[in-house]
Amino acid sequence: MWDSFYAIFKISLKAIFANKMRAALTSLGIVIGVSAVITMLAVGSGAQKSVTDSVARFGTNILFLRQPWDLDESISSPKDVTMDDVYAIRELDGVAAAAPYITTSFDVKYSNTSVALSVLATDPDIFLTYDWPIESGRKFTQREVNDYAQVIVLGASAAQTIFSDVDPLNKTVVLDNIPFKVVGVIKKTGQSGMGFDMDEGALIPYTTGKVKMNAGWNKSDRRALDRVVIKVADFNTIENTKVDIQNAVRNTHRIHPLGKDDFQLDDFASFIEQAKTMGKTMSILLGAIGAVSLIVGGIGVMNIMLVSVTERTREIGIRMAIGATSWDIRLQFLVESVTLSCIGGLIGIILGVIITLLVAAHSTIPAELSLSAILLSVGFSAATGIFFGFYPAYKASKLTPIDALRYE
Repeated sequence: MWDSFYAIFKISLKAIFANKMRAALTSLGIVIGVSAVITMLAVGSGAQKSVTDSVARFGTNILFLRQPWDLDESISSPKDVTMDDVYAIRELDGVAAAAPYITTSFDVKYSNTSVALSVLATDPDIFLTYDWPIESGRKFTQREVNDYAQVIVLGASAAQTIFSDVDPLNKTVVLDNIPFKVVGVIKKTGQSGMGFDMDEGALIPYTTGKVKMNAGWNKSDRRALDRVVIKVADFNTIENTKVDIQNAVRNTHRIHPLGKDDFQLDDFASFIEQAKTMGKTMSILLGAIGAVSLIVGGIGVMNIMLVSVTERTREIGIRMAIGATSWDIRLQFLVESVTLSCIGGLIGIILGVIITLLVAAHSTIPAELSLSAILLSVGFSAATGIFFGFYPAYKASKLTPIDALRYE
């Protein structure tokens, strides 16, 4: 059996290399399809990992309290999240820290330099909530928050951009025509999300931001916060702590026992799951786009194989006349189709890997090669050859020796 298969394989290879240009053009569609599948799956996988890692850096024991983006119509008088909620949450046993969170952006000016920065208006509990160690200087204090002090703590990259080689401590920068004294610089953290990148951002007292700069989503209410960021003391008790927080906020918002919440409590664990789901969906969509290219390539293989069957009808008749069976003929053309597809698949894999490495090295688009994508491409190549080569092989095997030999 193996000797017979080997002989058929040699005949198939000889037929393929007898017309190298046709074989190359036939395989081209498979090359493009496989390289597209690998590259797009790599981009999808890289994007998923990038988002997941970015979210995970904040810690799975972090919660966010905010007003829902899509309030239920049955809630007639929804209340903003305020410092009353922060104070109530801080009293809970399972809470390590809770800080007001108001994000905005301003042009920060120093000397002849002006840089647009994301600014987080908050209070000292933010340093307990996140691992943001001070590189130089100090944090702002609760007294400075109470006094509406015009002090600012800069992220490492922001400080470098604004001051270059100058020591930023005790220097004055201007935000929205208001002078701020730089009291500290935070070490590079690599943390970004929720509309704020600490390395490229700055921290100011929330009182200063709300009252003096009218920061935040709700500009008509100086008490309103964008959200509250909460650090749970023990991740193992996070679900119980979430219930305690919900009860505390319902109490401060004076919600009837049967009434619906007018607030939303989010956790990073759910964000990570959402990011994974979005990443998988993106990978599927991108993979599907690549698969379409592969199908088009498969149709090209089938078209060329049908032409080949027609051109080699006399050859088929001669082989049948000297003893080849219908199965031998079918297997020969099927092997030719699969071989063409696998050659194209191998070249496509190499090309896809090269493109992915170039994308990862020379662009901001995340791309991550995976063994599963490569193995999937190999399987797709072989399956394409079998699927699109079956009909031409079947057609060839149905020829009779007499009809085939009479063909001109």
